[in-house]
Amino acid sequence: MLTARDAVALALKGNRQVQSAALDVLRAGEETAALRTTRLPQFQIYLLSGELLRAVTFTIPQGALGTFAATGPIPAHNQTVTQPRQFAGFILGQVMQPVSQLWKIRLALISSQIREELAGQRLRQKRQETVESVRELYQEIAQSQVEIEAAEANVKTLLALQTETDRQLVEMAVLKSDSLAVTARLSQQRYQLLKLRDTSQTQKESLNRLLGRDLQTEFSVEVEPPPAAEEIDLPAAQSLALRQRPEIQQSRLEIKEAETELRRQHAEYIPDVSVGFTYASFPNVSFMPQNFMSTGVLLQWEPFDWGRKRHKANSLRAGVKQSMLAGRETEQQVLLEVNSKFRALAEARMLLDTAALQQQEHREKLRETMNLYREKAVLLSGALQEQAAVVQADSEYRSALAAFWKAKAQFDRALGREF
Repeated sequence: MLTARDAVALALKGNRQVQSAALDVLRAGEETAALRTTRLPQFQIYLLSGELLRAVTFTIPQGALGTFAATGPIPAHNQTVTQPRQFAGFILGQVMQPVSQLWKIRLALISSQIREELAGQRLRQKRQETVESVRELYQEIAQSQVEIEAAEANVKTLLALQTETDRQLVEMAVLKSDSLAVTARLSQQRYQLLKLRDTSQTQKESLNRLLGRDLQTEFSVEVEPPPAAEEIDLPAAQSLALRQRPEIQQSRLEIKEAETELRRQHAEYIPDVSVGFTYASFPNVSFMPQNFMSTGVLLQWEPFDWGRKRHKANSLRAGVKQSMLAGRETEQQVLLEVNSKFRALAEARMLLDTAALQQQEHREKLRETMNLYREKAVLLSGALQEQAAVVQADSEYRSALAAFWKAKAQFDRALGREF
């Protein structure tokens, strides 16, 4: 036995689309964590090594290093320096600590955290969609199960009717055509029963796929009685939806993200200032010092951009307005959906109550007609007519019940509920 609550729990745990959405949340979290590391000192090492293709020769002119009274010009004569063809290299190591960039990094972190929250809201939305699909399919299986039971009961009723008709045929109380009519009705009902069983099996395979299980996993479902009418009015439903619907949260986060991107663009006017330490080495280069070490400040700034930053800021500012308009439109769509589903649920409940009363009426009429038929107080055609009316009433009740549960699942989805 698989209850509806267990089916929902299995789907939220095993559904592959839900798992993929959860991985999106994990990826967004890792990207945020990676961005946090850019606030720390950055270590970089460059290594260039190889052999010269030809010797390097250059001349230091006489007196290039100065002329002094005690020594005269240095060097005294032109000096030729040659670096032969041999293995040589260049090593550069830097440690840079961002300073002014910390504000830009903070804004980037805010954007990354918003994207992480957006991924979380998309996960909520996928979970709610999955729950709605599971509940609808679960109720379809339950409906098929009830229809199978009703079809089996109809087969038993027709078998009893066939037995009684055959007995009366022997007594010559009915015609041969009456007996054939009952047999044909029985064959048709058995065919309907076969179709219902095939449909139920397909539905179960579909539910197993939603639950992330093997398609051939066997289970049965419980037929839930219609719940009592909820004491919730339309304004309360609208308020609840505005608080719980992930689409609303997504639209608000998108507005916040657009505003943050605009702030990041304004931050591009700030020069990049870093402090750091630099080490350079020239192995096997005889005419240069082997090691250089320095510490200081690195400034990077683009004073003229021909209006590029301003145009980008204007574009992002328009994007903020678009996000606000989209957010307002999303709220209106959610409220419209809540209103529609609220009314549809009320209509479905009234239809279900009406179908239940009609079903009860026709079943009682069939019971009375069968008793009269056994006493030969009514014709066979009357009994068959009442049996057909019961089948029709049962079908209408099951359709009304399925419509009610579908309307209930859609209303819960409109409110942003998962269970």
